Amino acid sequence: GYELAYITVDGEKITGNTFKMPDKAVTVSAVFVPVTFPFTDVKSGDWFYDAVAYIYANGLMDGTSATTFEPNANMTRAMVWAILARVDGETVTGAAWADTARAWAMAEGVSDGTDPNGLVTREQFATMLYRYAVAKGYDVSIGESTNILSYADFASISEYAIPAMQWACGSGIVTGVTDSTLAPQGTATRAQCAAMLMRFVEL
Repeated sequence: GYELAYITVDGEKITGNTFKMPDKAVTVSAVFVPVTFPFTDVKSGDWFYDAVAYIYANGLMDGTSATTFEPNANMTRAMVWAILARVDGETVTGAAWADTARAWAMAEGVSDGTDPNGLVTREQFATMLYRYAVAKGYDVSIGESTNILSYADFASISEYAIPAMQWACGSGIVTGVTDSTLAPQGTATRAQCAAMLMRFVEL
């Protein structure tokens, strides 16, 4: 069975047991998790717990085993293709999952399909999310006025990734690893990808 993990109102997590319904229309979402949360390496106090609960409950990411998620492990490009394909409603399972995900990513313009086993950086993950958003007609205009110059390492963002990082930062999908460091060239962990994916889906 499943139990309620948390509720969001317009993307904001509700703390406490009640909230007052405002006069305007709002979007209320509920996230359910298995009664026995399977991942022993994801604790309720971890910053990424809500994100892992969300993506697992929605079938977007699996564990690395029946009982582990490995939040600090890295992600490959093929893994990201598979995740975004699932967001798009594709079935990506079985022995040929990587080939299925690659074909989808190329068809949607998310990736050129090269280096499926290469580790994904934070800017690459943001770029694939951005390309998916553009392909689906999402509003990405927020990036046009987003200032990322406040990060001390903004100059390390690859030129191709600047529009994506501006959009991702402006929409709250990507946050700095510190208040002054964006780490665009850093490899994206499974926990970071789960968090960015949840924020993207809840836009």
